[in-house]
Amino acid sequence: MSFALFSAFYFAIVSVLSSMKLLWLDELITLHVAQLGSLDAIWHALGRGVDPNPPLMYLLVEASAHLFGHHELAYRLPAAVGYWVGILSLFLYLRRLVPQTWALAGAVLSTTMAAFEYSYESRSYAVLYGMAMLAVLCWSWTADRATPRWGRWLSLAGMIFALAVGISVNYFAVLAFLPIAFGEAARTLRNWQRSRQPDESRMGERLWRSLDLRVWLALLIAATPLLLYRPLIEHSIAEFAPYAWNKVSWGQVCDSYTEMVEMMLYPALALFAIAIALRLLAGRTRHICAVCRAGLLPRWVAPLVARASDRLAIPLHEGVAVFCLMAYPILGYIVASTRGGMLSPRFVIPVCFGFAIAITLVAFQLFGQFRPAPAAMLCLALAWLICRESYVGYWYEEQKQSFYKVVARLPQAEAAAPPGSPIVVPDPLMVLTFRHYAPPAVASRVVLPLDFPAIRFFRHDDSPEENLWHGRDLIYRLPIVPLADFQNMAGKYLILASDGNWFLDDLAVHHFPFYRLDINTRAGAIGGFTPLAHGTPAFYVGFGGATPPSLLSDLNRPVPFQAVGNLPKAKTYTIPKMMN
Repeated sequence: MSFALFSAFYFAIVSVLSSMKLLWLDELITLHVAQLGSLDAIWHALGRGVDPNPPLMYLLVEASAHLFGHHELAYRLPAAVGYWVGILSLFLYLRRLVPQTWALAGAVLSTTMAAFEYSYESRSYAVLYGMAMLAVLCWSWTADRATPRWGRWLSLAGMIFALAVGISVNYFAVLAFLPIAFGEAARTLRNWQRSRQPDESRMGERLWRSLDLRVWLALLIAATPLLLYRPLIEHSIAEFAPYAWNKVSWGQVCDSYTEMVEMMLYPALALFAIAIALRLLAGRTRHICAVCRAGLLPRWVAPLVARASDRLAIPLHEGVAVFCLMAYPILGYIVASTRGGMLSPRFVIPVCFGFAIAITLVAFQLFGQFRPAPAAMLCLALAWLICRESYVGYWYEEQKQSFYKVVARLPQAEAAAPPGSPIVVPDPLMVLTFRHYAPPAVASRVVLPLDFPAIRFFRHDDSPEENLWHGRDLIYRLPIVPLADFQNMAGKYLILASDGNWFLDDLAVHHFPFYRLDINTRAGAIGGFTPLAHGTPAFYVGFGGATPPSLLSDLNRPVPFQAVGNLPKAKTYTIPKMMN
């Protein structure tokens, strides 16, 4: 009953935050792919490179939109349900180890971390998150001798389902295999040690009998979808890895802890340090009589020291799996360094489950004898969740207002350009959102010209442009063209971009004139966790190759762009020489 109440509270928060948050670039890519409708069409689009993910999430989003209508919450519902499955799995897992109130406190604690923000984002990360915890839960059931035989087989099927679904929504869900694999290896080793006999000549036979072949075969079966997705994986790596914004680095590992576990990281580390210190103290005072120990230790410390010497309420093999969850960013670094070349904190968000489990178990070990402790932990977690998400909601409302301030100032900017002139939005974070939410008469004039060598030269990555380029004439209705095709034929037009945008720098290098309009968009809050723009948007007027010469008489003669030099395969950005 208590978890059901929290579930209702969770879906209420998700609904409110979803209504405040505008769809941003990544979500709109998901939506456009999902609207293709069929598996064949989606597979073809992914094969072209419109998004580096497997197809299942797009099918889920399309099904949700078909059932509940085309609006933000319907697009985000698969993510919300996937995240909720993770919370439920965590609660059921903890309830096997600690009393129910402690388990609920641990489940709520997991929602106080930044992974929560993916519960209402129409991408694959929340489903990846939920399936990772469901897989660990099912594995713990099937490995438990106390589980009935039919329950063990059903749990094994659930583990296969969770792992297969995970890698069918996001390739990085392959990491979810590792906690189970390492935990199962630890269980095999423990079984082997327990079966030791004086006659060591049958060591191999004993090791074989210690293996739970069901689990290892289940892991192999769950991984079979990767064979089907291999062409998509190879294409995605070849397309996105060379100029990815999220190249593998130890900085990404550190960011994964500070950005995902977020503020809970520091209380967790403090709690772990206290538990280790108390355990060391318990070891030093173990051989002292109880009366002497009571005299040495303060009254409130003595029970903590006594409990610190106890074992954590978790089997060894499950402890290994939880440690792997906590080490998720490090495991992700190893896997991405070996194959893929890309890593970001959102890929490893199951790390939050590892910390939620560890915090709950350590807190229960130390404070389990205090009756108010679980209620206090639950109340603190709920208070933090409410405060944090209230701030996040305010943040998204500010972002939405900033976006509409830009749209509201568009008529003022249009007065500086010919009626009906193109509106160039070269910022990939802004272009799809602007076209989605702007009035139809405005959206129909939006153009996205691209020059890949320039983008790489000035911004040092081209990942979102790769997405958009490979979806042109297939899933996007706006013109996505080589910069040369637009600029050399354009006259006077509007530009919506932040200062220092690659497009403005590229125009300057080629001596095409432009100037900034004196319009303050007051959109400084348009960035954030899921930004709608690189910097604060501003309006400019640009001049293309079809501009009357009289308007360019006092300026350097522009150097025309070459379309072949704008394409993704063009590797080098060449600064052109001035033309006399």
